[in-house]
Amino acid sequence: MNSSQRLAAKRYAAAYDSLSRTNEQASLREKDLVAGQKSLARLDAWLINPCVALNEKKQVARELLKSWPQVSSFVEVLLDAKRYALLPEIVRQVQELLDNRQGIMRAQIVSAQPLTQVQQTHAIHALASRYGKEIKASFQTDKTLLGGLKIWCNGELIDGSISGELARLQEELMK
Repeated sequence: MNSSQRLAAKRYAAAYDSLSRTNEQASLREKDLVAGQKSLARLDAWLINPCVALNEKKQVARELLKSWPQVSSFVEVLLDAKRYALLPEIVRQVQELLDNRQGIMRAQIVSAQPLTQVQQTHAIHALASRYGKEIKASFQTDKTLLGGLKIWCNGELIDGSISGELARLQEELMK
């Protein structure tokens, strides 16, 4: 996805989010959008196919999204603008906006071995104190790490892995 597509997705997400006055409304709208996206997922290639008539795409989308009328209207706007392919990024951006509304920051924490509950809690508390927000973290393992952690949070990588330390040491020695 190029930067202009990312920017367009961000604008659509902001427009969708602005329909909600409260965090509760925003949360419900986000859930509806995710459910709608899942309902349409198997038709993604068909919905972006330029050989399929726009009216046909809208009719099928309306039928599949009848449980979520606001999502249906939003998808029709995307179809009209030939921006339906941006829907996954828009959903991600809407989720990020909801997190911001609620003072939540997401983190992905990768370790060589599964972390204990105590280690997970410690990592979450360290990130919360660093960023001043509630942290919702997902934990994964990567057997290629020698040890330590790699953390993606707030658009940055915090590389505390042994391989990262070795790479920084090698860089210093090469200067």
